[in-house]
This record gives sequence, C-alpha cells and structure tokens, in this order.
Amino acid sequence: MTNKEIARKFNLLGKLLELHGESSFKTRSYTNAYLTIRKWPDPLAELSPPQLAEIKGIGKAIQSKIQELVQTGEMQSLNRYLDKTPIGVQEMLGIKGFGPKKVRVVWEDLGIESTGELLYAINENRLVELKGFGAKTQASLKQQLEYHLESKDRYHYASALPLANELLLKIEKNFPKEQIELSGQIARKCNIIDSIDLVTTCSESKLLKFLQKDQETVELEGAWYYNNIKLTYITTTKAKFNYQLAKANSSEQFWSALKIPEKNYTSQEAVFRENKHHYFIPEYREDENLEHLDSYIGAHNIITDDQIRGCIHNHSTYSDGMNSLQEMVEAASSKGYEYFVITDHSKSAFYANGLTEARLMQQLDEIRQLDQDNADLKFFSGIESDILSDGSLDYADEILADLDVIVASVHSNLKMDSDKATRRLITAIENPYTSILGHPTGRLLLSRQGYPIDYAKVIEACAANHVAIELNANPNRLDLDWRWINYAINKEVLISINPDAHSTAGIEDTFYGVASARKAGLPTSYCLNAMDIDEFEEWLEQQHSKR
Repeated sequence: MTNKEIARKFNLLGKLLELHGESSFKTRSYTNAYLTIRKWPDPLAELSPPQLAEIKGIGKAIQSKIQELVQTGEMQSLNRYLDKTPIGVQEMLGIKGFGPKKVRVVWEDLGIESTGELLYAINENRLVELKGFGAKTQASLKQQLEYHLESKDRYHYASALPLANELLLKIEKNFPKEQIELSGQIARKCNIIDSIDLVTTCSESKLLKFLQKDQETVELEGAWYYNNIKLTYITTTKAKFNYQLAKANSSEQFWSALKIPEKNYTSQEAVFRENKHHYFIPEYREDENLEHLDSYIGAHNIITDDQIRGCIHNHSTYSDGMNSLQEMVEAASSKGYEYFVITDHSKSAFYANGLTEARLMQQLDEIRQLDQDNADLKFFSGIESDILSDGSLDYADEILADLDVIVASVHSNLKMDSDKATRRLITAIENPYTSILGHPTGRLLLSRQGYPIDYAKVIEACAANHVAIELNANPNRLDLDWRWINYAINKEVLISINPDAHSTAGIEDTFYGVASARKAGLPTSYCLNAMDIDEFEEWLEQQHSKR
C-alpha cells in the first residue's frame, strides 16, 4: 500500500469522525496524520515500528493503524464508520468545500443520502434555511457539486499511468509473441483519463479469457474495468497494427482531418510521412491543435523530460516541505540537474508555515553555505510569494531584492470575478520583482476549478514585463493549461515547468509537467528550465535589471 493510499484512509476516517460528531481531538489527530503521511518521502510500508515512531505526529494509535493497513489492507475502525454511513453520504464528503459538518446537516435535517438528492434539493432551493447555509453557500455548493459529478469515474494521468503499465505487463507476459501497446488518452498523456485503452494483435477470444481470469479486472454491464478504471481494447492484425495504433492515439477530429487511408505501414512514422504529414507525436494529436498544424515544429524540437536542466519551485522543512534543504539539493543533484531554486512559502501562507522575514534571512545563510559546498549543482534563493488581494506581494522590496527568483502565486481569496482576478494577477506581474507567475488559475484537477481569468490579458502582461509563466507539474494542477501554451509562445513568453516539490519524491513530478507541455508542442527553446546554467544565470541578470 502506497503512502498516498494510506493517507487517503486517514483523511476519510477523520472526515467520518467529524461527520458522526466525535471529539475534535480525535478528528484532528487523523487529519494531521493524513497531512504528514501524504508528503512523507519514504514508503511507510517498509518502515519498522521504531522508524514509524520517529515521525513527528505519528503516535502509537496512528502507528498501529498504519501497520494494520500495511498488513491487511484494512482498518477496522474505518470500516465501522463506513458501515454506518450511507454510500451516497460518503460520496458527499468528497465534494470540495462541503465539509463533514454541513454534510451532517443536510443528512440529518433533510434526510439527503445521495449526490442526486442533494442536487435536486439545491435546485428546489431547500438548503437556504438550514443552519450554516444561505443563498451564496447554496449557489457555491451547486457549482462544486456539478463539477464533482462531471469528474466522477475520471482519473489523474499520474494515477492511471501505473495501473495501465501494470496491466500492460500482465498481458505482455501472457502473450509474449503478440504486439500490445497502450493507446488513447494514456498514449496522448491527457491530464485527465477516462479509460485505459489498448491495441493488440492478440485475438479477442484469447484476450477475453485473460481478462476473465485476472483478479483486478471485472466486467460490469457490458464494460470491462481494471482496478475501477474503464478498459477498452482494439484487436487487429500485425499488418494493420501501425495504422490502428496511430488512429487510436489520435483524437477523432484530429485523425479525420488528416485523411489517412487504412493500409499496411511499416512504422508509426510511416503512417504520417507516407501521407505527406509531419510525424505528430501522440501527445499533440488533439482537436485543439488542428489550427496549429502549419506551425508544428517537428518531434525533435519538442521538449522532453531529459532536456530539463534545472529544478525551479521547491519547498523544504522551512515551510511545509517534508525534507531539509540539504536533502532536496541532494535529490536534485542525483537527477543530474545543473541548478536548483528553493521557493518556500511566504509569510502570508501561515497555514503552510510561511517564512517571516527573520526566518527567510536565516534560510538565505544556509542556502549560501550549501551553494558553496555543492560543486555539481548551483543553488539559488527564492520565495513563492503570495499575491495579496490587491495584487501586491507580501514582502517589502528590500527583502525581495535579496532573492534570486520570486514565484508569485495566488493561494487565497479564490472567488473573485474574472475582472478582479485578472487585475490582481496583472498587478503582481507588473511588480518588478516578480520572476515567474506561479500556477496561474490555482486549479486542482477533478477537485477545484481554477479561478476565472482572462488568459490572453495575463499572458500579454507577462510578455510586456518579461515574466515567465509556470506550468505547475504537480499532476493535480498542471497549470498553466496546455491549451494556452501556443498563445504564450506567440507572445514570446517562457514556460517554466516546475514540480512545486514538497518532498524529494515530488521532484519527479516534473515528468507530468513535460507530458502536458508536449501536448502543445512546447519548443525546447521556450522552456525556461531547459536552459543550461549559463543561460539561466543570464536570464536572472535580465530579471534583476528590471528592479
């Protein structure tokens, strides 16, 4: 069981305890355990009881439950609360912004036990008179509920990919002489995945026999599911395999526009080149890119994971990170990066242990020492400075002047209308100390919609003020949305693919950011952290000249 799976169990238990009116102390202990476990860099399943005991905030009760989960896959105390909570009420606990206390109110006062009943009650204006509700709360809940319902049975690419690879290995092992490839949304590295898709030369009868025997695969109402993710497949001949795979790895409109005839092709590249097309990488084959086909730069010019030279936007134990500066630097160095930028949370992010001016100066001293001690990697100072409601940053200019990189991000007051939200970002962008605009919309995929902004105006402001835009590589964010990368390129705005790492393991999320950038065909030359150390330092000098 992974740390994330363990963390989710504790998060659910904490919510259920609060739902059923248990003591706030017990609720907080499990919620705090969730926050700790989800960021812990080492697999808890491999730790001994004494090692678990060394983790701050993991007491004996939490330790025993972790061991129970690792050994049995179950937590009996969680099961007891699940047994007395209707499934629909459990689902309501997953709606962003709809906490256990409010769920309890609609459950107890209105007898609502499903999301469908909840939406009906909202449409009938029945929540406005309930304690803790009102017209604005009801309207906000309706928006969140509709987004939740639209997101059901969909998965982050990062969640679906390991399961898809696991299934692929199983099938390959059973049919070693057949051609089998992942296709569709997985192959196109879509941010959100609806299904695991396969193309294979294995006969359908043999494949079905395998699926029927596999313990993780079930058939439900005529559809196949692997670990709860829908599974589809195309069986074909070896002669037609390349054609079918190229087609399956393209959106329907994209493929239709190319007018590629069905016949035998010797390779994936041949499918396109024999029909007088560029070889379009699978990630690029989306409807939105049809208008950009003439400007396609060729597969060899598009950013790849191994071309990332620097790791920008990272957190440490100075704020809400799980690892020390030394550990973060060592992890980045082990990946062969040339430079590393630490950007812990600023003082307004009190919920994330944001740095006061005094603690920031203390960190600066440690950064300078670490930079001297690491010959293979250049260490730069920075901060993820909160953009306040009026667009200002939350440190005085003389503090910001001591830092190499300022990532300006919004973390609070996310309910502004488009005009105010856009003005807020542009004000921050116009601040001469801003280097990079962080996760521009604040979205959390499948959980929270981004706040509304005028993308074009924000990108144009970045162009006018020589500010790069972050593509936050955390698979829950992937923000800037890839569909706006071409507009940024046209305005000559650099894209910085940043992991927003809160642990050494989080540095690996850069992979997902690159995958999203490739969907827009991001040229390597327009990726800020594909610059080598000399180019990056030259860019920093240009940034500092604005001040």
